[in-house]
Amino acid sequence: MDEELTFLRSLCDESAPREQRMQLIESRAAFIFSSPERHIVFGSIRALLSRGPITAERLGVHLTNRGFPDIDAREYCAGGESKS
Repeated sequence: MDEELTFLRSLCDESAPREQRMQLIESRAAFIFSSPERHIVFGSIRALLSRGPITAERLGVHLTNRGFPDIDAREYCAGGESKS
């Protein structure tokens, strides 16, 4: 598994303290991801983290509302729900 995907999944991991995940987000605020999709997912995770738990369902809804309904949020939230 590549480092970017592992990083994005770690941000969705509710077993990690929220403060720690917020610090990780801030440390990578200017990071350039290898694909536009991952940059978009990072932005959605960043927006959602301060508002509660991040699930595949919530991430999928946020991505859809931003105009990206084809991104599979389950790839980034292991064990998450479908965004149906």
